[in-house]
Amino acid sequence: MAEFKLGYKHYPKDLVKFKPVKNDDELTNLRFGNDTLIEIGRSCSQIDRTLEMAVRLAGSGASLFAIYIGILLFLDIDLYYIYSDVAFALGLIIFSLFLFSLFLSQLAKVVIWPAEYPVRFNRKTGKVYVYEPSLSKRLYYFPLREIVKLYKPVIKVYDWQDIEGMVTRKGFFLQQEFFAAVVDRQTDTLMDYFSLWNNANYINHSEWRWLLCYMNGMPNMNYKGKIRGRFWLGRLCHCFAPEFSWPEGIDKASRAESLDELTKIEQQYDLVGKYYPYEQP
Repeated sequence: MAEFKLGYKHYPKDLVKFKPVKNDDELTNLRFGNDTLIEIGRSCSQIDRTLEMAVRLAGSGASLFAIYIGILLFLDIDLYYIYSDVAFALGLIIFSLFLFSLFLSQLAKVVIWPAEYPVRFNRKTGKVYVYEPSLSKRLYYFPLREIVKLYKPVIKVYDWQDIEGMVTRKGFFLQQEFFAAVVDRQTDTLMDYFSLWNNANYINHSEWRWLLCYMNGMPNMNYKGKIRGRFWLGRLCHCFAPEFSWPEGIDKASRAESLDELTKIEQQYDLVGKYYPYEQP
């Protein structure tokens, strides 16, 4: 098995090592499901999103106030100390403008980050479809050209046989996040990974067992699902978030009832070996 980063706990795809779920067990954030596919609705932590929005709002307000103070100082310069006062006032204004642009870009990123970016699992074709925002999460400063990318999601397609489960700790309260790791079986190396449940402390890893049972063909499973509640401010943030929708070709491919049907759909929509949307030259 591929080696993961320090702090990651590996959850293999071996039903023998897990207690099987019952037919009436539920899956967290299950948007819908049937005997062909399920869709898990992922969303960022509502507590984290609310706190980030509050911090960005406070930072933007403080920066605007500092700009106001700098302007007042500039207009009330003592002629005896004109050089030092001008330098201080202009320095405060420029620095405050920089902070304001930084906080404002961060606030825009928090507000319009997609409300949902789901994952679909098709057990009849063995394919996994991941809907991901294309904005780089590692950037601290988000200029407008990066924020616009939130409206151009990337859809990745993986084989279920190449996926393993892993958990890592994150955040101040050491909450756990459950990932799906994409492994190259020939070289046994980690190729990619994506989040499934961002707070695994409250799911007791039973969701991974549920997913294993489903993808292994367990009949008569419960498709009601458990949907987490949202804070009012988190719901307010989602008013500005871009709506997601699966492209027609991807939507049809993810609902295919067999590999033959999937092959025909991929050829029809030119989906073989590609992400969506395609990068423009």
